[in-house]
Amino acid sequence: MRSFLLLALLGCSPVSGPESVLTPAKPETVQIEAETGTLSGVQTATALPGFSGTGYVTGFDDATDKLTLTFNIPAGLYELAVGYASPSGDKGVDFQINDEKGGGTLKQTPSGFKTARLGLFRLRDGQNTVTILRGWGYFSIDYLQARPATVALPAKPPKNLTDAKAMASTRALFSFLVDQYGQKVLSGQQDDVEYILEKTGKEPAIGAFDLMDYSPSRAQRGAVPQRSSEACIAWAKKGEGRGIVSLAWHWNAPTDLIDEKPDKLWWSGFYTRATTFDLAAVLADKQGERYQLLLRDIDVIAGELKKFQLADVPVLWRPLHEASGGWFWWGAKGPGPFKKLWQLLYDRLTNHHQLHNLIWVYTATDSVKPDWYPGDAYVDIVGMDIYTDATASLSGNWADAQGRFNGKKMVTLSETGNLPDAGKIRDFGTWWSWFAVWTGTDYIKKQPLERLKAVFTDKDVLTRDELPDWRVGGGNGGAVSSQR
Repeated sequence: MRSFLLLALLGCSPVSGPESVLTPAKPETVQIEAETGTLSGVQTATALPGFSGTGYVTGFDDATDKLTLTFNIPAGLYELAVGYASPSGDKGVDFQINDEKGGGTLKQTPSGFKTARLGLFRLRDGQNTVTILRGWGYFSIDYLQARPATVALPAKPPKNLTDAKAMASTRALFSFLVDQYGQKVLSGQQDDVEYILEKTGKEPAIGAFDLMDYSPSRAQRGAVPQRSSEACIAWAKKGEGRGIVSLAWHWNAPTDLIDEKPDKLWWSGFYTRATTFDLAAVLADKQGERYQLLLRDIDVIAGELKKFQLADVPVLWRPLHEASGGWFWWGAKGPGPFKKLWQLLYDRLTNHHQLHNLIWVYTATDSVKPDWYPGDAYVDIVGMDIYTDATASLSGNWADAQGRFNGKKMVTLSETGNLPDAGKIRDFGTWWSWFAVWTGTDYIKKQPLERLKAVFTDKDVLTRDELPDWRVGGGNGGAVSSQR
């Protein structure tokens, strides 16, 4: 069935009309009722109160289930949103806008229907098609809206770090990042920095590395770091010493590793599935053995971070990442224990170990869930780890984070499965502070070489050779020319 367009100015109620494809004379907010679309494996319903039109579409439970809406509209930039119900909790949703794929999160609706933004999209003149796919399933769709949109630059946050005793070089790096925010995006790469240089002749401005193998429960079993702290420091210091380091920590659980085949072996002990380490119980017993092991692990990592401080290398520090996903043990017991652990880690490193070279990056998944945020006093930058289709603009994810943090915290694409498109960054205003593609053959080495070269030579993507001496003047006056 072809979709039925409802045209309404902002704030007006939808109006009814004949079942056909209509084209507005000028861009206005367009609302398409879900029940007028093409239904595959899903069905209409009226049981939930508060829907618009004659019903809503539900039954997204099988992998092939989808709702397709086709409509005509003048070409332009639009913000797309869906009216939805998700009474059983937050649900991921996948969608396709013409040839572009994307994803988002539908927050739980205790009752009735709410509106969720999907992001900004360039719609073509005439016929456009939006397909809502199952994603996590078990949600209902009431309508789709297309609202004319404009791009706004993100507001710069204050240049104040949460650590009042931050080293001069740390303050200078943060100041430089704020200066560039909304104007340039810094290039980064997880581990494979040499691959980028080999293929493009350019080095990423940010080398992203991992302290995983320094976890005591890995070191005890003979694990050797892929790249030592000393090697990371050497990478930052070589040449003119302007390389920027980001460090994650896949924290192998301190104890209680299951160590069973096929997917619970000791080296996967950072995953919830591979350990019985109960964070909530451990935090509740500060005199217990496991709590002491927790502190032991933090102290070991503090020893590594001190090497960076002694070398005067500031660190974009993003521990305890993706907690809200639940797949890592530090997020397995919910937001309460996670936030307590974050604050414990912050206090232990900053105050007990006197580490003042850290810029604290809280890393969410593809959406920022308020219940999981550790608090402004413990976070300097908000990161998002997004793994989605290469065609996605990520504008919905960006808007989700900006809605909460614009003018308060910078937002960065701390992990991604695909290279971002520099043209789309400009077009949709998704000015991430930096990006870092994940390592290996499934991610960075799978990117088309022409796209890799295009991104690392783009005028708005900063590479290592284009970094100013950000240590001078706190980064002020070090803005990079937009001309290459």
